[in-house]
Amino acid sequence: MSVSKQAVQPSGSLSKSAFFTFLYKIALSVITFGNSVLAARFLGKADRVEFQNAGTIATTGQTFVGGFTGYYAYRLPRDPEDAEAIAQMGNLAVYTLSIALWVVTLLIIRFPIPGLAIPQAWYWALLCMPFNFMFGYGTRLLQGRNAITWLNRANVLQPVIQFVIFLPLFLAGRSLPEHLRVIATYSSWLFSFALTVAATMWMAYHFLGAGKGALKWKFVQRHWRGTIGYGGWYSLSNVMNYVNYRIDLWLVLAFLPKATASDYGIAVTASEVLLNISSSVASVVFTRVTGGATKDAVRLTEVSARQTLVSCGIIAIAMYAVFPWLIVLAYGQKYQGAILPFCILLPGVIFKATSNILIQYATNTLGQPRIAIWMNGLSAVINGILCLLCLPTLGLLGGAIASSGSYVLSYLAYVYWFGRKTGRPTRELWPLRKTDYTPYVDLVRQLLSRSS
Repeated sequence: MSVSKQAVQPSGSLSKSAFFTFLYKIALSVITFGNSVLAARFLGKADRVEFQNAGTIATTGQTFVGGFTGYYAYRLPRDPEDAEAIAQMGNLAVYTLSIALWVVTLLIIRFPIPGLAIPQAWYWALLCMPFNFMFGYGTRLLQGRNAITWLNRANVLQPVIQFVIFLPLFLAGRSLPEHLRVIATYSSWLFSFALTVAATMWMAYHFLGAGKGALKWKFVQRHWRGTIGYGGWYSLSNVMNYVNYRIDLWLVLAFLPKATASDYGIAVTASEVLLNISSSVASVVFTRVTGGATKDAVRLTEVSARQTLVSCGIIAIAMYAVFPWLIVLAYGQKYQGAILPFCILLPGVIFKATSNILIQYATNTLGQPRIAIWMNGLSAVINGILCLLCLPTLGLLGGAIASSGSYVLSYLAYVYWFGRKTGRPTRELWPLRKTDYTPYVDLVRQLLSRSS
């Protein structure tokens, strides 16, 4: 089969397709950064890192369930005429699980287990987690239907709503006692997710194009098997990926005082802005690498990987110039300790962002999420070992060195795997070409011509 023009088209078309998605991701990063600043100035350092930890707990649950709902995004481009049955099975699985978790959480709150002290962050995380499940499900349906613009809008909703709610609380409530500020922070977070889920599911059902039948809850055996089979492995892959992202933060929390670990949390939040680039590219090419021919997907993955390296490198240079002083300006002098870990983390995140493109090839083109488990597992193991070696002697810097180093080493392993799997030379993935830079040069010229 000949490679289609769409798949091998140089970087330009991919860059232009991803550009507006990237703008949404930048907006998401800015708003999320704003919420992080408000929380850092509203709460004490220990409470702030606990609030961040509640977010990671809720996201871990979403990540696990998101693997199962990932089946629906995977199936829709391959079987679009069966959208109604896919949604009905998804409704039954996701909503039933969400309701069950709420019931269990409320029972634990109402009837505490004697001798078991559960941190406040866990209660709030468990209350928020079902909203995370439903939000992730809605975005999977949008992704499967290639409704990229609406997917972008859904992704920015929660931080926007939280900011709108939280800003007045921040301005009016700084004189409140610390425990009331903590409750206000968690409440705004929970309510923002509730509103986001309502809007996202409306979008998802609208663009599904399957009529009112898509609102029903129904057991569909073939899609249940796909949910458990493909989705189960994909779920483990997602969890392993999230462990890879967060194992350094968890070990920092285990080895260092909370106030010190809070600096590392800020560094992680700032550096991971770069990951929005790979997620932008991955969103744009999702249906093409999922529903198209394997040969086309290989070429598209190569272009996407090079584009991600270029984009991340350009943005990283700007971040090195801006973020060191922005961190202090936004969060205050008490978070000055986050600057050096941020600078160490940034190069590794460039390679992690590119690695995500290669992982998508395994999960969505080959339909083999089990491959992604060892890919992310390898990185997590390297990260954990390096953290255990570096944290006791180097503190925060040790965590940053371990995380950044593991991302680079894992990227090299992924490149080797991709070359062996596809039979393509690995130089197609990383040596940058003139065509990789052309879209950015053209964009600058267009902006300059409009401003003159």
